[in-house]
Amino acid sequence: MVIAFAAITSLAGCAGEVIVRDRPPAARVEVIEGSPSARHVWIPGHWAWEGEWVWKKGYWEVPPREHGEWIPGHWAERPRGWVWVEGHWRE
Repeated sequence: MVIAFAAITSLAGCAGEVIVRDRPPAARVEVIEGSPSARHVWIPGHWAWEGEWVWKKGYWEVPPREHGEWIPGHWAERPRGWVWVEGHWRE
């Protein structure tokens, strides 16, 4: 059983962020089926903290703009724990 502690911090002008004390589990290996079209981009799965570690499966998505590149989200280690950095589209 893994017990992790999460704290929510609030920064002036920013939404709160969840800080998880325990390192997230290693990413799962996902089987990527064929793309629905040539325009779709694979968004890889990741671990999310919801009071416990929960795997969010990857999925196909059409970029909001042609030739958009997906920059995957990731867990970043900070002095007080681990923080989720959202993925985003780069044009």
